[in-house]
Amino acid sequence: MSQSRRSLGIRDRQVLYRNANSRCENPKCRKKIEFDEMQVGHKTAWSRGGGTTIKNSACLCYRCNKLQGTDSWTVFMKKQGIEDPKVKVKAALERLTVPQLKLLAAKHNVRVAGRVEEGFLSSRQLAPTKRQYINTLASVVTLEDLRS
Repeated sequence: MSQSRRSLGIRDRQVLYRNANSRCENPKCRKKIEFDEMQVGHKTAWSRGGGTTIKNSACLCYRCNKLQGTDSWTVFMKKQGIEDPKVKVKAALERLTVPQLKLLAAKHNVRVAGRVEEGFLSSRQLAPTKRQYINTLASVVTLEDLRS
């Protein structure tokens, strides 16, 4: 899918700014910024296929936007010594089997959808892959959940 829009519209920019409480979202900065000073950073760079969505955007000051460059948000955070807690959770989930991941999903009331395979006259639902379980559960479980 080709996306022609590289920047957010005014309404999305306002939502992003409000959700960030008028501050740069870089945890090492947190500088208070005015709306007209706000830079919209992409968590996955637009030049690398990142979408122009609120979910893929961060409210940044000019300095932090320049520091991030085309790095992903995860790489940008790591360069500043901030590790994404999801990385450790995903690593722990990787060590589990699919049946264990299914039990964990059921315990947390999480439904993991597989993909739909389209045929000429029919379609069928495929079971979720281990990767789909891991990606879905990483947003829900914590390391403490996995230890218990």
